Amino acid sequence: MIAEIAARVFRIRNATDYTRKLVDRGEVRTALDIGCGPNSNLRHFRPGLRTVGLDGFAGAIEESRRKGVHDDYVLADILHTDPKEILSRAGVEKFDLVTLYSVLEHFPKRQGWEVLERCEELTSKYILLETPNGFVEQGPEFGNELQRHRSGWFPWEFEGLGYQVRGTTGTRYLRGYTAEPKFNIKGTISVDYAISWLLRVNDHPRHAFNLVAIKDVRGAPARLHLPKKERFRLAREVRL
Repeated sequence: MIAEIAARVFRIRNATDYTRKLVDRGEVRTALDIGCGPNSNLRHFRPGLRTVGLDGFAGAIEESRRKGVHDDYVLADILHTDPKEILSRAGVEKFDLVTLYSVLEHFPKRQGWEVLERCEELTSKYILLETPNGFVEQGPEFGNELQRHRSGWFPWEFEGLGYQVRGTTGTRYLRGYTAEPKFNIKGTISVDYAISWLLRVNDHPRHAFNLVAIKDVRGAPARLHLPKKERFRLAREVRL
């Protein structure tokens, strides 16, 4: 509870906050949560948003369905199921938003690139993902081998693909395994949020524990036809 208050006091954004900023634009009506597991950040946006959970583990989908997290579900392996089949089973032409919350790091790097490519085939507008900043070790927790971390990702890798990258979940300096504090000292998380505010981790993701990367697959709109004043305004516009 104290850590949650500290996060609000120091205005540290999380993946749900960035998802909300996209949804609030009014362009998102459908969303696909890849590797949805038993819970999802997208649950906060229903019923205004129609959400579909995709997972390769039937048990996770069963638990999620029991909780009523999503409107619909697709049991599929994102790497071995044709994106057209996923869209057909979900009953949409393309999703407005595709999300991967704490998913990408569970794939070997080469397969991770393939996952990102498949995401672009599944959406007509946005991709939003959250993943640790760099490689963070994690084993097969709760006896689930799929919980193991197999790759680490850095801000410039996403920026090179046209993503906007932001930092979340405090700093990489005071957090470690599963984002828990590195030191068994009371108040460490609150101190971490204070340091996050000083380092402005939301805007300087190299300091952050987690990264949020967001891409508009439609690319940047043309600007040269606009008056110079408008072009400069767009150049100064605050990003997500």
